[in-house]
Amino acid sequence: MRTPKKRAKAGISTRPRGIKLPRKLKFEPTIETDSGVKVRSQYEKRCADFLFRNQIKFQYEPLMLLGGRKYRPDFFLPDHNLFLEICGYDQMPYYRDRTEQKRKIYERNSLNAIFIHYNGTGSIENIIKSELQKYGVIGFPDT
Repeated sequence: MRTPKKRAKAGISTRPRGIKLPRKLKFEPTIETDSGVKVRSQYEKRCADFLFRNQIKFQYEPLMLLGGRKYRPDFFLPDHNLFLEICGYDQMPYYRDRTEQKRKIYERNSLNAIFIHYNGTGSIENIIKSELQKYGVIGFPDT
């Protein structure tokens, strides 16, 4: 196989074949929430909208450094020092393993985190409300 330089020297065309499409950036947030924040999934949108409606301050995917590695949790609630992870792909083994690794990282670093496991049935808002109340985030109007 010839390298591009050798191909050009030999008079062989080095143009790529077909149409080159621009590469999509790594799964960028594109779904806009009621608060104007863009998120990656409908589940995250519903969570962000719930937090916004209930006037709970949140940061979406804040950069976190733990043990020299970068992490981006789904949500951070600064007034409650609480992380919130939305887990919607539990049927995929790789995703389950990654979720378990995140859980261990939070525990190892003494960080409060809620993992919302949602399979599309029922109300994700009721699950979020119930889990937040366990951590003392209370006073929700009817949602």
